[in-house]
Amino acid sequence: MRPHSRRLAIGLVAAGMVLATTPAAHADPLPEEEQPTSTVTLVTGDQVVLRDGKPYQVKPGPGREGMTFAVHRDRDQLTVVPADAQAAVNAGRIDRRLFDVTTLEEFGYDRGTTVPLIVTGQGASRVATAGRALPSVGGYAYTATKGAAWQNLSRARGVSKIWLDGKRKATLDHSVPQIGAPAAWEAGFTGAGVTVAVLDTGVDQTHPDLADREIAEADFSGSPDNVDHAGHGTHVASTIAGTGAKSGGKYRGVASGARILDGKVLDDWGWGTDSGIVAGMEWAVQQGADIVNLSLGGTDTPGIDPLEAAVNSLSEQHGTLFVIASGNNGERVSSPGSADAALTVGAVDREDQLAPFSNPGPRLGDGAVKPDVTAPGVDIVAARHADGTIGPEVEPGYTSLSGTSMATPHAAGAAALLAQQHPDYTGAQLKALLTASAKPTAGLTPFQQGAGRIDVARALTQQVVAEPTSLGFGTVAWPHDDDAPIAKTLTYRNTGDTGVTLALTLDTDAPGGMFSLSANEVTVPAGGAADVTVTGDGSAGDVDGTFSGTVVATAGGTTVRTPFSLDREVESYNLTLDLVDLTGAPASDYSASLLNIDTYQTIRLFDPDGSVGARVPKGRYVLDVMFSDGDHWNFLVGSNVVLDEDVHLTADARTTKPIAITPPGGATLGLADIGYTLPGGAGSSILLWEGVERVSTGSIGDPLPGTTFVAGINTHWRSTDGTKYGLVWFPQGRMPTGWVAAPRLDELAKLRTKLGSTAPDRTGEWLQTPAPTEGEAFVWTPGWEVPLPSTQTSYVTTEGTAWQSSLRVGFESWYMTPFRTFLPGRTADISLNRAVFGPSLTGDLLPGSGRIFRLGNELHISPALFADSAGNTGSSTHTGSTALYRDGQLVGETPYTGGSFEVPSADGAYRLVMTAERPTGPFDVSTAVTAEWTFRSAYVDEDTPTPVTASALRFQPRLDDNNTAKAGAPFVVPLSLQRNGSGAEERPKSLTVEVSYDEGATWQKAETLLNVAAVLHHPADATSVSLRATATDRAGNTLKETIIRAYKLRP
Repeated sequence: MRPHSRRLAIGLVAAGMVLATTPAAHADPLPEEEQPTSTVTLVTGDQVVLRDGKPYQVKPGPGREGMTFAVHRDRDQLTVVPADAQAAVNAGRIDRRLFDVTTLEEFGYDRGTTVPLIVTGQGASRVATAGRALPSVGGYAYTATKGAAWQNLSRARGVSKIWLDGKRKATLDHSVPQIGAPAAWEAGFTGAGVTVAVLDTGVDQTHPDLADREIAEADFSGSPDNVDHAGHGTHVASTIAGTGAKSGGKYRGVASGARILDGKVLDDWGWGTDSGIVAGMEWAVQQGADIVNLSLGGTDTPGIDPLEAAVNSLSEQHGTLFVIASGNNGERVSSPGSADAALTVGAVDREDQLAPFSNPGPRLGDGAVKPDVTAPGVDIVAARHADGTIGPEVEPGYTSLSGTSMATPHAAGAAALLAQQHPDYTGAQLKALLTASAKPTAGLTPFQQGAGRIDVARALTQQVVAEPTSLGFGTVAWPHDDDAPIAKTLTYRNTGDTGVTLALTLDTDAPGGMFSLSANEVTVPAGGAADVTVTGDGSAGDVDGTFSGTVVATAGGTTVRTPFSLDREVESYNLTLDLVDLTGAPASDYSASLLNIDTYQTIRLFDPDGSVGARVPKGRYVLDVMFSDGDHWNFLVGSNVVLDEDVHLTADARTTKPIAITPPGGATLGLADIGYTLPGGAGSSILLWEGVERVSTGSIGDPLPGTTFVAGINTHWRSTDGTKYGLVWFPQGRMPTGWVAAPRLDELAKLRTKLGSTAPDRTGEWLQTPAPTEGEAFVWTPGWEVPLPSTQTSYVTTEGTAWQSSLRVGFESWYMTPFRTFLPGRTADISLNRAVFGPSLTGDLLPGSGRIFRLGNELHISPALFADSAGNTGSSTHTGSTALYRDGQLVGETPYTGGSFEVPSADGAYRLVMTAERPTGPFDVSTAVTAEWTFRSAYVDEDTPTPVTASALRFQPRLDDNNTAKAGAPFVVPLSLQRNGSGAEERPKSLTVEVSYDEGATWQKAETLLNVAAVLHHPADATSVSLRATATDRAGNTLKETIIRAYKLRP
């Protein structure tokens, strides 16, 4: 790695830019409020800074100043992979989530100096010397110091994979009878002698309903104690085994005789690490748990993750039944409920209708049926921990919660009742009994309900079950005219002492002929088994997609339900990609992916042999291939890969050519960002801080017509005298094969940017961000540390590029100009962060909306109260308030600046009053603003944001760099009225201006000139000027503004 000979003051900044037809529309793309900044430190020690949840900076870690990075943007995910991790990540040896910035921040791993890991393989114990053994996954969990541990991790021998120790979260009276539990009680079954482990936030064993239920407890969450401060685990345990003592039996749990193992695997906020949950699972089986309840989950990923592996291995080794929630976001069944061995539970309401939050199948990867069953999970009343933080207290000691978390313990309790009835049954047998006897809900598919809602009353007498509990026919490849039938054996087992003849039918909405049975009936002998063949045929029908159904076997009062599924692949084709490195040999160190141009979904491609085969749905894709030896990148992009037939492509690193840019005056590189962007910001780029020639680029195949694909040659330089150079080009349609440029000064635009200061002795972060004039680009931009006030000189390219200047001062303010285009050989002046700061109504929040607008019967209020003198807006730390009146009556108010208000449809006279105040430490000018508008408004179309007729008064005096004017002298303050939305300036119809030299204690009227300026006479002993004005626009609407300490005076 090359040494880094200099230090860039502050990383770099990213922004996704779309240049609008009217640049003024970009005057305020961010709301005027403080935008939080968080830093995600990667396991390598490198840092990614997020501002307002969006990428902002990348900073190489200590000793890694010359590191380069591959950045991938996929929908809402941001992945930043340093060059020295690229090969291991692509090969699957290191979990990609360790560099998934979005996920790391979601898990809270953006803070702190350590990151939890799970290391698997024979050499895991040598890496995790102080870790926790996890035998069920063949690994160890330990906490690594970010940065310091990276070299050991990257070189570790005998390690099969390094996982991020991710996090899972909790998946949040009528319900117990609903599943038929009273029938079990009447038969004498209460779960007595059965041990159920509740792996959750803890259990309150002091609650009357849970007294004497708990037989052991342990903490795996890292919490200070084992107390259930959340209340989630107590509610779950009470649903399983609560006695209902506090309610006189009203809220009795399903299996009140069962014993509880209390494993706290989730912290007091409901989050737990993968390793903590696995350790809790291992502890539970060691303690003799018959059933383990996991009312938790996280996003499922392709392949088998550590939790899924633990569920499967512990189920097989110990015969334990793991009952797991399907998840709560209404999307796809979560992990570890996705494990084969799990009894996965969805949620229904009291009418057995699917809860809208209950995660359905099919399972990611193979289209298998999940969940397996459903149970009540809506408005479930159970024990409430005295100090619990979740759920309303519906009566003393009880709370009501909804979620698949609540459905899962109903199924676990049901399993406990059956385990008492059948003490020799394994978990797999209990699962078979519960699924076979489930009660279906008409209109729901197996992907929504599995076999149906659990029915304990039926399960008690069920003597016939099916194995397996569901059938998966997998994916059959398109086209389907040659699909061969797939036969699966379904075995019925009869535990009774009388033979049973089952009538067999198929319950499915699949096309006719897709599924069939080998027989319409089958006789299962007493104590024996009988097989039937179920066949799936992808050639049936003409609609592609995933189909499901249920084999229904009936005999008198016996019903056995077995769900099945088949994925009839959508139109797809074979992609073969050969990868060739710089030596001409098959490549082994590379990253490759396909990015769908229309959906932005990513398909990752890798094979260590250098030739990848993949089935890819029909569509348009960008093929993205990066080769790297840790120092040099060869970046090949196919911008228009069309999969409407089988395709064979070659990515040959030798076809790339270097980026060769020579800046004027011997300037040195501050940042190079070489990449591409699709609409919406998806794309990839390579970031580096020295030696732009270390990146070579090339193209594969034909260009993509139009402006959908925008390449970016985005480089930023500085000379020893502080002059900056933005040398940026946005080729359209394809990635260029290399780039050679040596622009002269007369081919560039010269920008003089005057940066003001709102307090003495400040520095700021100054950026110049480019954007294409056609298409869209996501760019990373260096932030230069500059003194304030100061004037910065820069030269920028002009062809096809617009520029935005912005200034960030600490965490207090961030101002930005609209995007502007410039002419080569010309000089342009730019002003930022200079007084007077005051109200502005430019910058649409929605297209054409302005800052005060109406949608249907809603008024949306968001003026910028601290726009600078040039009208630039952004963010500025402040407190404030908003009040809206209609016909003299208060409509509503907020304790901040802005808001949305429901209003009557009829025309009315409105008055809007807003106040804002900035802290005096970082701001010694324009410290407080009050603005009051009057306007009329009536109903408008709900789909068309319509600006109200309102204006803002802009004061634009000529001040020095310190925002001061001379005391003891006359002074002219130019002003104009600015229309809401368009920003057009006009002369007020009437105008009154007042001035105060004692910060608003007293006021005096000022002379005005033709309603376009105020003439002031500054006293010799005054130190500041406050301004107050009342104006009327030509539509008769009024505006009142007061700005305290609008600017300062100097002797």
